[in-house]
Amino acid sequence: MASILLAQRGEIYYCYLDPVFGREMGGYKTRPVVVLSINDINRKLSLATVVPGTSADGKPSHYRNLVPVSPSANNGLQKETIFMCHQLRAIDMGRFTSKRVGILSSRDLQRLEEAIKFNLGLL
Repeated sequence: MASILLAQRGEIYYCYLDPVFGREMGGYKTRPVVVLSINDINRKLSLATVVPGTSADGKPSHYRNLVPVSPSANNGLQKETIFMCHQLRAIDMGRFTSKRVGILSSRDLQRLEEAIKFNLGLL
């Protein structure tokens, strides 16, 4: 549990998001999530604001609220993943089902931040 409590901004974990309601992202399986909240919040509250991902298998990814990320040795993703910035949510770190699998590149994190800003009307 100690490694989970030290989740850092930009890191990728797998997590179980259920139960959910309506159109919230879940699906009764683990999903990759990117930690977006600042490290101080993560440490002090054991909460993290995350952006969940889904496999890109034939799904459109050209919308400004979606960020496709290709697998790399650094991010630890096994396949092309679309991070759904309109599904931003705070979760207890107890939902994490894995140790850190990787970290986003600074470019991919910047793309994620821009999509979040768009989604929240901060541009």
